Amino acid sequence: MNRKRLLSTALIGLVSCSVLCLNLTAADAASVSTWDKVADCESTGNWSINNGNGFYGGLQFTSSTWKGFGGEIYAPRADLATKQQQILIAEKVLAVQGQGAWPNCGPKYGLGNDHATPYPTDPTPAPAPAMARTVAGVFSDLSPGIAGIDANNNMKYYISDGPALVPGGADMLGSNGLWKGFKSIAAGDFNGDGKQDIAGIDAYDNMKLYTGDGAGHLGGGTNMLGSNGLWKGFKSIAAGDFNGDGKQDIAGIDAYDNMKLYTGDGAGQLGGGANMLGSTGLWKGFKSITSADFNGDGKRDIAGIDAYDNLKLYTGDGAGQLGGGTNMLGSTGLWKGFRSLVAADFSVDGKQDIAGIDANNNMMLYVGNGAGTVSGGTNMLSGPSGAWAGF
Repeated sequence: MNRKRLLSTALIGLVSCSVLCLNLTAADAASVSTWDKVADCESTGNWSINNGNGFYGGLQFTSSTWKGFGGEIYAPRADLATKQQQILIAEKVLAVQGQGAWPNCGPKYGLGNDHATPYPTDPTPAPAPAMARTVAGVFSDLSPGIAGIDANNNMKYYISDGPALVPGGADMLGSNGLWKGFKSIAAGDFNGDGKQDIAGIDAYDNMKLYTGDGAGHLGGGTNMLGSNGLWKGFKSIAAGDFNGDGKQDIAGIDAYDNMKLYTGDGAGQLGGGANMLGSTGLWKGFKSITSADFNGDGKRDIAGIDAYDNLKLYTGDGAGQLGGGTNMLGSTGLWKGFRSLVAADFSVDGKQDIAGIDANNNMMLYVGNGAGTVSGGTNMLSGPSGAWAGF
């Protein structure tokens, strides 16, 4: 790994303004494949690496270099930014310092001789896929099913038959488009009556509670934590007993990319808002999260699809805190294009599985092994492909 890194902090301060305003030419650039080789050399290709040695990310930026070349527009440190964002900042460094900024790995892989533009400007970039709003729970029988907001903004419930879902999808609260504008939903017994409810962030950024009747229907729509739009900017939420008091809580990624915990009182109300894993913006780029006891220790964990399209596991300590961040199914970006995650024991083997809507709009099942990893990838709903489009 290279240990000589870039210009001094003072010089960076002198050049950063001109660099940030610079229109890079091909002579100042390198292809993504070349940057990948440099990253393999610098950090074994780990774009989120932070070994505590003062060098961060796939291209091993120091904090001063990352800040001096404008990296903080993306993330506080390089390891918290996406691969593309790190390369875009590295391009600015390359324009000023040349391949010598990476004195070992840059020349080794011809960084200064590439002259390709890594990310040519696309005048009409494709919009990011809309994240689906789905949850898993036992809403009407003894087996977990999946509920979700469909293209018509109605909450549909698909009951399960073992690891498969029964086609159809029944309305849980009419067919009047009540759920329009809801951003994320979570399922749990929030009022302590033994029946599964659904909570969600509505169009006004308030957390609403819809109570279940145990027969697949919902009612209500009360605020769980005031009506002041507290949940504005939250990307994804999940429910579970994270602090071990026997009551259902809600965790979510807030506008600053931190995981916040709001504890439930067992009567449908929430309080708190504590960080579950620091306040460094670690969850930046995560697309969806879900919760369950994935490693079989009796404590609630959180799994999520990270910025590199890998499924990560963060284990709970039973006291409202998380740790870890291990891959649950390799590090090959398998989850690219997935729009939702839900968790339940779909295979009825006592272990928590994960299901999600993939890029082809199919609900795919990955079975858990009870030790923190998953495998498989089978379609849960028979019939035509793409049945979950619009969810």
